[in-house]
Amino acid sequence: MTLSQPKNKGIRFLYRFGLALLSGILLWLSWPPHGLAFLSFLAFVPLLMVSQSLAEEDARLPFLKGMGYSYLTFVVWNILTTWWVKNSTLEGCIAMVVLNSLFMSLVFGGWQRFRKLRLPFWVDALCFIAFWCAWEFLHLNWDLSWPWLNLGNLFSANTEFVQWYEITGAFGGTIWILAANFLTVALLKSIRIAGKRRIIVGSVLLGWLMVPAALSLIRFYTYQMPTEQNRRSIEAVVVQQNTDPWEEEYAMSNKEHAARILEVARPLITDNTAVVVCPESALANTMKYDNFMRGTARNSEIYGGMDLFDTTILTHPELNFIFGTSIVLYYDHKATETAHLAQGIGQLYYDYCNTSVCYNRFGVTGSYFKSKLVPGVEKMPYPQIFGFLEEMAIDLGGTSGSLGADSEQRAFLLPDYQVRIGVPVCYESAYGEHFGEFVRNGAQVMAVITNDAWWGETPGHTQHFLLSKLRAVETRRSIMRAANTGTSAFIDERGTAHQTTQYGVRTAIRQNVFLNDQLTFYTRHGDYLARFFTFIAGAMLLFGITLGIGRKVRRRKATQQNVTSAS
Repeated sequence: MTLSQPKNKGIRFLYRFGLALLSGILLWLSWPPHGLAFLSFLAFVPLLMVSQSLAEEDARLPFLKGMGYSYLTFVVWNILTTWWVKNSTLEGCIAMVVLNSLFMSLVFGGWQRFRKLRLPFWVDALCFIAFWCAWEFLHLNWDLSWPWLNLGNLFSANTEFVQWYEITGAFGGTIWILAANFLTVALLKSIRIAGKRRIIVGSVLLGWLMVPAALSLIRFYTYQMPTEQNRRSIEAVVVQQNTDPWEEEYAMSNKEHAARILEVARPLITDNTAVVVCPESALANTMKYDNFMRGTARNSEIYGGMDLFDTTILTHPELNFIFGTSIVLYYDHKATETAHLAQGIGQLYYDYCNTSVCYNRFGVTGSYFKSKLVPGVEKMPYPQIFGFLEEMAIDLGGTSGSLGADSEQRAFLLPDYQVRIGVPVCYESAYGEHFGEFVRNGAQVMAVITNDAWWGETPGHTQHFLLSKLRAVETRRSIMRAANTGTSAFIDERGTAHQTTQYGVRTAIRQNVFLNDQLTFYTRHGDYLARFFTFIAGAMLLFGITLGIGRKVRRRKATQQNVTSAS
């Protein structure tokens, strides 16, 4: 297609600028909690029109121009969607927006340069989808990880349309969105072409949009929900303790925190209650790992909260408490990459860990250290390079620089019920494959514990809550979500939330949650689609480089032959 675009250079710039801006606004409107997910099927179209305009003009410096226009799109999208991060760390928010937008625009700029090869449209489309999936996969697995805006997360508010995530995971949604945008562009191109092509392209686009949605709706309404007759369940109480992280969290003792938890939990605990799930940082003050695991120093202010839990367990001996806390581990050598040298205590090293814990009448029977850490807040990216900036992590809200992390996503055993529960912490619910590791390690039900109060009553806590709905669909596991101040809920295997709590309310909810021992295709195989498209991206890149070099060699030979003939 030849785009009808202004011939005047200045007006042409404004034209492209406006299209890039429109894409950013459409991506923002399609993102939760707006509920306009269908706009995502069109959101990239204006930006792709910019790309087509640059390609038809055969613009010089296509990488830089593609990167420049797309940076506008992505910075608008990032700012409007995740501005709320500034409530916890302004510096972190600025760095996140600048870098995330930059990385996205690098992908687009690289693809714009690839288009100089003038390959068929479908090859260009496949290349962009592969490049974008490779980028999202990298963003899940490197030190600068921030997968909040991975495109597949967009359907977190509309899980009835993506029940097939149990097969594809969220990368299926990324591919669905990007392919729909390219098919829309193809339809626009075919409008000016006579014949059946527009009908064929339009039919393919309609099928691409409708068939996955229809199959998902059928799966959603025919999914066999468990019952007491065909599936085991446990009674659970989820606590939303509503502690202000700025004013109260570290000013209160652990005993005061425990009292606040029990204030709302006790009225709901029955003889059948198997577990009370409390939020991340439920007992906020740091405890020494050895003392905590052995149950010593119970009478101190730091450990006092456990005594209150013990009192409740005396009357309900099969009860388990799951909660988040901060743990410090000490070593006589630098046992981990993140271990800090204790000042003035000889060769003593330590790690702080954001920890989920299972506690019952036997003491601490399970602990897990959060291993997907927030860059700049809980972890300094690439410490070998940026180690001199380590202390900045404290300024951005961390406990003490980079935190320690676990090497295995363990599931906690509830001893009297022989039930295994996976307990990822906060930000980890944004990682589908990582979340699935708990399930592969035996979790029959999941508990997400989080503290979203740092962001205030903004779209942030809603977006974070909705991500758990996607994880429920991907793994077909019921989820007990305990948030410090909202949103807490029970989420079933179809991704439907029950008893959702209001933000800023101290409360507790009780429900029977069903267990599942079956593994979905996605849980077994993880982000296989991302790995496949990362391979395609590498092959495309190698092909493009080889083809480009070949063309240059042929042009040079042709020039030499012309010179020889002329002489």
